[in-house]
Amino acid sequence: MNFKRTVSKEMIEALNAEYLENGWWKTLADDKDTLIAIRDEYLNVYYNGGSIAKVECSTGKIEAKIHYKYLLKKKLSSPPYVRCIDGKPQIEVHAAYFINSLGQIADIKYSADAYGGVEKRGVHKIILANANIVDTEIALSGDESDDENSRFDFCAIHRDNEKLLLRFFEAKHYSYSGALRAATGDAKVIGQLERYGEVLKKQRKDILDQYRVSIRLAGEIEGCNVLGNHWSRSDLDSLEIDIDPRLVVFGFDKDQLEGKLFRKHMDKLRDVIGPRLLLKGSANDFSAGISK
Repeated sequence: MNFKRTVSKEMIEALNAEYLENGWWKTLADDKDTLIAIRDEYLNVYYNGGSIAKVECSTGKIEAKIHYKYLLKKKLSSPPYVRCIDGKPQIEVHAAYFINSLGQIADIKYSADAYGGVEKRGVHKIILANANIVDTEIALSGDESDDENSRFDFCAIHRDNEKLLLRFFEAKHYSYSGALRAATGDAKVIGQLERYGEVLKKQRKDILDQYRVSIRLAGEIEGCNVLGNHWSRSDLDSLEIDIDPRLVVFGFDKDQLEGKLFRKHMDKLRDVIGPRLLLKGSANDFSAGISK
């Protein structure tokens, strides 16, 4: 199995040393809108569902990679229009258009806003509203380049009576009709949940072992937004996996909620997965069935 959720002691020490410098890493780790997830010897920094930075440790030094599309400055000291001669942009100083530090998070978020879709933005809001969520964008194959349809949107630790359960969630905006509705048979998302459930069942022990490790490590990393660091690590040995994924549907208004079409398709989903279907019109403060 290639699914890994760990970072080295060396990387944690380097991250914490960088954090104490009050520079770019502290800005990313404490910004109210970012989420940080442990991967296989690196961290991903997310904003609005997009990975805005991959943070690694090379020979004891913290390094980050970021897509160039997130590096444009929000405001320029010179006019924003570039003169072109024979179709060629006349740019004398290219650096004038780009930020010079990852600590300029407002600029990064401004650029990232142009790329996050309505579903990804909604999922990001849901994660920010639930402190028990411990990971996001979860490719169980371990390959982060996998198509987004082969990834869970997030997982969370849920206390069910005396049990401590790690639950996985797939989230869909109601406008995603191709996944949520079907003229005949089950909607596409049902097959998706069944496939995910089979993987969780087959790889239960390995997945659980990785999350027990990552949640403990998250507690050792300085920063407000490292997923998992808000969870008590004293009782992780009792953690078990719920192999039945939940489906979160959001992004509908009152008229849609009360309409026949909504009830028809949501009832079809509920007939198959029952209470594992979680509904709320707005992604804001969506916690029922996740942390409550």
